[in-house]
Amino acid sequence: MTDVERKRKAIINTVYYGMLILGAALAIRFGLGLFLPIILAFIFAALLQRPKNYLVKKTFLKKGAAAVLCVFFGISLVALLISLVGVRVAGEIKGFIDYIIIRLQDIDSLVTAIETAVYSFIARLPDFIEGTLKESTEALFTGIREYLAGQTAEVPEQIGSLGSLFNLSWITKPLSGVVSTASKVPSFLIAFLVCVITTCFMTADYDVITDFINAQLSEKRREDFKRAKALLKSSLGKMGKAYLLIMLVTFSEMLIGLSILKLLGIFNSSYIVIISVATAIVDIIPVLGTGTVLIPWAIVCLIMGNYPMAIGLGILYGVITVIRQVVEPKLVAGQLGLPPFVTISAIYIGLKTMGVLGMFIAPVMIIMVKLLNDEGIIHLWKISEKE
Repeated sequence: MTDVERKRKAIINTVYYGMLILGAALAIRFGLGLFLPIILAFIFAALLQRPKNYLVKKTFLKKGAAAVLCVFFGISLVALLISLVGVRVAGEIKGFIDYIIIRLQDIDSLVTAIETAVYSFIARLPDFIEGTLKESTEALFTGIREYLAGQTAEVPEQIGSLGSLFNLSWITKPLSGVVSTASKVPSFLIAFLVCVITTCFMTADYDVITDFINAQLSEKRREDFKRAKALLKSSLGKMGKAYLLIMLVTFSEMLIGLSILKLLGIFNSSYIVIISVATAIVDIIPVLGTGTVLIPWAIVCLIMGNYPMAIGLGILYGVITVIRQVVEPKLVAGQLGLPPFVTISAIYIGLKTMGVLGMFIAPVMIIMVKLLNDEGIIHLWKISEKE
């Protein structure tokens, strides 16, 4: 192959894969919301195959009736969990939002503490430097206070819209508004109904659907599809269980650590569970971790003069980090890891195309592509001999 042919092939491959990536991004950006109920219905139908087949085999029910029964019990189970946990969690989140609003409105005390620390440092400098820096510092903190005065005034309105999502007072309103409310059925309810109805049909006709899809594929493609399905189910399933366990460990560590600080009289907040859950969720996001929450928190406590809390958070962060370094390699084994720059790029692209949910979905999609390429099911790039 000549140099010209190699360059031509490289250009064609670059354009081809660039178009594939662009097409996938556009499909996710504009098509995901449209087809999401159907995609979810197919996933739920696949999950319900085992209980449906069991009912058909052990009872007199036909596939359609068994499918409807499975979907009904599935929805009932989810509704029961929401009724048992959802209201309590919503109340806790609303209270925590109110707590954050109060803290944000009290940010002036933090600025004052920082200003005092800066002035204390400047006072130790030579006189000719101290005078100049003191004037600049006064102007800086005056500007900061003016900016914060405008920003914090809008905090209740900005967060209030979020807090209103957890306002359950509408339950006590008279039923006279039901008709007017029903006339404005939200789109998510329509999507939910479509998903439920489609799940019933797909659960009953799952074998027909999969046979149709297989009929469109060649023998080699069917084998590749089976290998890919088995590989992704095994690898991503293990990875998902591992990270859920890591989240549980982080949640438990935060819960125990903050509870100890509260028993010692160092920490006085009543939102330990919410803080622990939020930290566990942040910890599972690639390239972030508990330090994203605990380190700034400890720094603020240090500036505010709450030295016991700062030390306690520092110790807690150290304990969580050590345990994480011991536990994670044994659970995840590191074989699915991505280079940091790839992970950060995936998070950014996912955030821009799919919102907050994309921060979680995009890295998983990249891992899926990497698994398939490593196994030779797809051929997007060559594998280094060092891998």
